[in-house]
Amino acid sequence: MKHVEETNALGWKALTARERDVIHPVAEGKSNKLIAIELGISMRTVEAHRARIFYKMGVRNAVQLARHVCTQPELSCDVPTSQGQLGDD
Repeated sequence: MKHVEETNALGWKALTARERDVIHPVAEGKSNKLIAIELGISMRTVEAHRARIFYKMGVRNAVQLARHVCTQPELSCDVPTSQGQLGDD
């Protein structure tokens, strides 16, 4: 069985405008509910966008997506560093 990354990675150009609105909050680790509130859409719509983003970007989870967002020159990296967020005081 091939990895998701090998079969589905369509990339940034395949994302719709709304998926581009959703990608950074997902990569930042925001909940679907919070993203829905911020964008004024339903939580179910965010879930659908999230699934399509994962498929198009060839990732399986938000951690892989965050890494992908930060390493791609197409979009700026808006994902905060983990310093101070995980109890590293």
